[in-house]
Amino acid sequence: MSKLYFVNKISSKNPFSPDGKYDENWVELRITDDAKYKLVTCKDVIFCLEISKANEENWAFRAMDYIAYHLALGRNVVYTGEGDDYMRAKEIYRGHSMSDPFLRPYEPRILVHSTTPNAYRQIMKDGVLKSWNKVNERHRHGEIEPIGALLGDPVDFRDYVMLGELGFWNEIIVSSKEKGYICMDADCEYNPGARFYFSTWELIKSGLFIRDGAHYKVRNMLPLSHSLFCATTDNVSINTKITPRTFAELADKAFEEYNRV
Repeated sequence: MSKLYFVNKISSKNPFSPDGKYDENWVELRITDDAKYKLVTCKDVIFCLEISKANEENWAFRAMDYIAYHLALGRNVVYTGEGDDYMRAKEIYRGHSMSDPFLRPYEPRILVHSTTPNAYRQIMKDGVLKSWNKVNERHRHGEIEPIGALLGDPVDFRDYVMLGELGFWNEIIVSSKEKGYICMDADCEYNPGARFYFSTWELIKSGLFIRDGAHYKVRNMLPLSHSLFCATTDNVSINTKITPRTFAELADKAFEEYNRV
C-alpha cells in the first residue's frame, strides 16, 4: 500500500522498508528555498522532484499533484522538507485534485512536443504522437531506453507523450537524443525535427491531459488532430546557426503568426 513518509533528509538506506532498500516504488519530493531554480527533477538516491518556494509561486499545487500522482500509481513518496510547508500546501490545495477539469491560472495555455527528424516522418505516417513504449512495440526507434532514463525518470514515464511549455527546453531533449547524452547547451548546433503545438484547454476537455507535478503529458497516444501547428525547418525560416534556442524562438514566432491569420 502506497504511503507518504516524512524525513529531514533522505539517506541511502531506506528506513521504511524491511531490507533497507529502495526500488521503483519509491520517489522523493523535496521542498526548498533555493533561489537558483523553480523546480527540477534529479536522482540522487531515488527519483526526486525539487521545488523551490522562493521561485515557484505555485509550489503547493506542484507538490500536491506530485504526491497524488505517485500515490495513485502505488508508489511511496518520501517528503523531505518542513512539515509546516506540507500542511500549508495541503491547505492551499484543498478542493483541488491532479485531475482538475479546468485550466488553472498558472498553467500554460499552449504546450509543445518536439521530436527528431526520423520520428517526425513516422509520426506523420501514423497520424499520432506515441509514447516511448507504444513506439517500442514495433521496435521503430531502435533505442534501448529513452533519453529520460539518464535523468533517472521512473519507468512509467515511458507510457506518456511528454509535453513542455514554449521555449527551448523541448529542443534540448531532441538535441540530447541526437548526441546520445544530456546536453543542456541551448546554443549548440543540432538537427531539429518537428515541433507540435497544442491547446492545453482542448486537451483537458478531451480528457487527455495529465498532471504529475513536474510535467504535463498524455498517456499512450496523442492524435495529431489536436495539433494547432507543426513547425519544421520547411516552414520556419532560419538564417542563422540552428540551435535549440534559435529554432524554438523562430518556431514559436511562426506559431504566433499562424494564429493571427
